[in-house]
Amino acid sequence: MARDRLQTFTSGNAVVGVCGPQFKCPPAPSEASILLDEYLRDRGLRDATTITLVMPFGAPIPPSPDTSKALLERFAGADIRFVAQRRVASYDAGAATATLDDGSDLPCDLFLAIPVHRAPAVVEASSMTEDGWIPVDRGTLATRFPGVYAVGDVTSVGTAKAGVFAEGAAHVVADELIAQIQGSDAPAPYDGTATCYVEWGDDLVGRVEVDFFSGPSPTGTFSEPSSAITAEKAAFGASRRARWFAA
Repeated sequence: MARDRLQTFTSGNAVVGVCGPQFKCPPAPSEASILLDEYLRDRGLRDATTITLVMPFGAPIPPSPDTSKALLERFAGADIRFVAQRRVASYDAGAATATLDDGSDLPCDLFLAIPVHRAPAVVEASSMTEDGWIPVDRGTLATRFPGVYAVGDVTSVGTAKAGVFAEGAAHVVADELIAQIQGSDAPAPYDGTATCYVEWGDDLVGRVEVDFFSGPSPTGTFSEPSSAITAEKAAFGASRRARWFAA
């Protein structure tokens, strides 16, 4: 586990690397890099280490230039190297080397990998997928199979594959099914919007409001990290735990 490996990492080169063109949460690799920096600073090990973040995007959060700018400034202040438009293609633990998709190598003593994201084999075997994902109607999340809907990180709906987008899509499907049962009007279509929180380290959290569908390309509105947003994120997580797991 990463927790156990981090406890034994005291010096060398750390790489946070995205391995595929898609992954579950766009801010997560940036957050991992920032929190790794904080963890090593707290242990007095930061001067003995390097941190490199490898992502297949040209910016950390493409829909939001303001968020990306703030993150790049955060990286610069923490001496985190950002390698854009690249993916980690392979890792040789014995040689302590991560090889990128352009054939270049990075020294890597600690590899925190964001694995290749794909639909599970059972979903692919169901004959529901096309080009690896389940195609759905963007507004209703209906598949081509009558009465079957799909939400979450296995669809090609066009949003990021984070859980908060799955939650929004699931609300639309639930409302659609209720409307069908009751014979009432169909709900508003899925709008592809969500709130994403961004861990900033030092007990601060930022926020980006993302909109994938209303314009010709996705957009995002950034709120600077603050203690208020940190508390907001804590309440967000607690409400989901209570709702889903009665915890």
